[in-house]
Amino acid sequence: MSYQLDPALPISEALRSVALGELDLAHTSLAAPPDRHKGVHSARKCFKRLRSLLVLARPGLPDPLFASLNARVARIGKGLAAAHDAHALFDALNALERNTEPGLGDGPIEAMRSWLRERRKAAEKNLEQSSASQSLEMLLELRPRFASLVVYPDDFTPISKGLRLSYYRAREQFKLAFRSKDPEILHDWRKSVQRHWRHMQLLTPCWPSELGARTEAARGLSQTLGDDHDIANLMHLATTPAMAFGSPEDISGFLKRCKIRLKELRKDAKIRGERLFVEKPAPFAGRIHAYWTTAAVGALKPVAPAHQDDNVIAINDARPDLKNQTKFGGQS
Repeated sequence: MSYQLDPALPISEALRSVALGELDLAHTSLAAPPDRHKGVHSARKCFKRLRSLLVLARPGLPDPLFASLNARVARIGKGLAAAHDAHALFDALNALERNTEPGLGDGPIEAMRSWLRERRKAAEKNLEQSSASQSLEMLLELRPRFASLVVYPDDFTPISKGLRLSYYRAREQFKLAFRSKDPEILHDWRKSVQRHWRHMQLLTPCWPSELGARTEAARGLSQTLGDDHDIANLMHLATTPAMAFGSPEDISGFLKRCKIRLKELRKDAKIRGERLFVEKPAPFAGRIHAYWTTAAVGALKPVAPAHQDDNVIAINDARPDLKNQTKFGGQS
């Protein structure tokens, strides 16, 4: 099941179809994967996609239901975090070494690699013993809740509102992140960008060529911010008092190497963010609503008309106006 909403279906049915597909994929990934790490990575992506779907649909859901489902999905993902994080930091260290000039901090890199390798083994052992089976049980309990998911009204209106609110949050966090330069604020922006990426995935069927390109742009920005976050975590690990990855001079060299890479990543992220979030929230959401309206009409199903905002024109009926075509010299 692809992570895309079908314009030919009522919104609630389309949401349920995607959600159940993600639950099935997560279950398969954790049940008996040939590679346990890949299975965990795949399942965690499913949980992130589920939470993004809930955020998009939130205006059409009762607050207690949204809070319950969101918390339960987050709890399952958190149970798998240790195994994923150990692999992520190990991969980030290798990427840092690959993408920077050798010399600075080489000693700490080797020491950290050895420590992370052991941590990864311990996390994998714990996963085999408990975390995966607990997650599978929680997935089975969650399925009936998503199988009965309904939004009100059952049209694109709550989705449009959810998209506008989520886009607004990402846009504001982008501005704040580069004013403050606080790593935590940048991390919050990263999470909002990830949600926006997944929202574009969900909505791509309403205009594949247009939103497919935007999906890829959001994915690229999310990856850049993910690399930034991983390096920030490596810097935190290197300066943890209980750790001993090298002399103060060696650690200083490692941190300098990290900062050089961070500067490159943040310059790239700023350019990407300026492109992706240039449009104001209301016109952006109205434009996507208009795309969806047109796609749904083309699929021969009734839809709620899009709210017209600024330069957005909602196309409420895809059928040609034969009367006016004749009147003004068009084909009859």
